[in-house]
Amino acid sequence: MIRISTFRPAHAPALAVAAGLAIGGSGGATAQTKDLRMANWLPPVHHMQKSIPAWAAQIEKASGGSVKINLMKAPLAKAPGQYDLVKKGIADIAFGVAAFTPKRFQLYRAIEVPFTLKNATSGSAAMWDWYARTGLAEKEFHDAKLIAAFTHAPFLYHSRKPLNGLGDLKGLKVRAGGTGIEILKRLGAAPVFIPPGGVTEAVQRGTVDATQFPWEGLAGFRLTKLTTHHLVIPNGLYSTAFWVAMSNKAWDGLTPAQQKAFSANGLSGSKFIGQRWDAVEAKAKAAAVANGNKIVVLSDADTAKLRTVTSFFAEGWVKKANAAGLDGKASLADLRKTVKKYE
Repeated sequence: MIRISTFRPAHAPALAVAAGLAIGGSGGATAQTKDLRMANWLPPVHHMQKSIPAWAAQIEKASGGSVKINLMKAPLAKAPGQYDLVKKGIADIAFGVAAFTPKRFQLYRAIEVPFTLKNATSGSAAMWDWYARTGLAEKEFHDAKLIAAFTHAPFLYHSRKPLNGLGDLKGLKVRAGGTGIEILKRLGAAPVFIPPGGVTEAVQRGTVDATQFPWEGLAGFRLTKLTTHHLVIPNGLYSTAFWVAMSNKAWDGLTPAQQKAFSANGLSGSKFIGQRWDAVEAKAKAAAVANGNKIVVLSDADTAKLRTVTSFFAEGWVKKANAAGLDGKASLADLRKTVKKYE
């Protein structure tokens, strides 16, 4: 059973085991059961509140019921602080956005290179495949254990004001993060970094005119009726790299069979989360259409311009990869080929 719970003291599992020993003698299977606390930072209405437990249920089943994952209700830290929760052992498992700690996950963010993926399913599966196969996971996730990798569907722009082309972004206050900030600067917009949970209020107050989100963000942050103009980028602009990691202490406390339940789920679990995201993506877009929102697809001329404007990210990633001892161009080509394999 996957439960959503409030924070529990770190010694709670140990007390539960001790109680089992006192009541049942040897304790049997109870002594092997691991009750893992998973940090949570998204609002209650976000679809990941259902997708994460569904993903966790697969691992619980594979473990024979010996692993229990409790998704917390109250956040232990803001979005940028999620990795530190598992690094320091404050939470057993956490998930987060790689762009919020860019220096820590430079190679991991290759999936964010613009125009690399069309949907979350292929992007998530390819991310795990490529990152694990090339051995990069051991290089960047050395102070925690990577157990899943996923992306959302590619970004587009949602605005309170009309958006008919790139020219309409000039001077517009647009909420963005990571790569999107630099892209918007180069397009003449005024990017504003606001964590996802604060976007709804920022739009309501007029702090920002628009936001960068996949369609799913409209439903997750109640924006369908607030941002009624949408600018779609053909074949997708870029996506965000998410990670799911376990603290080394929690990982080392698992039995080999329990560790296998997580490891064997790496590719399938990552793809599963991507599939869930794509399903919500389609529903969110349909809701915008039903609300009568205006959807504009970027013209071929503007798309070509955008490809040129965004080329800096691929060039920068290749340089970082080369500095890390990789063949940057070959590695990026390998990732793109891997994405195609899962489309």
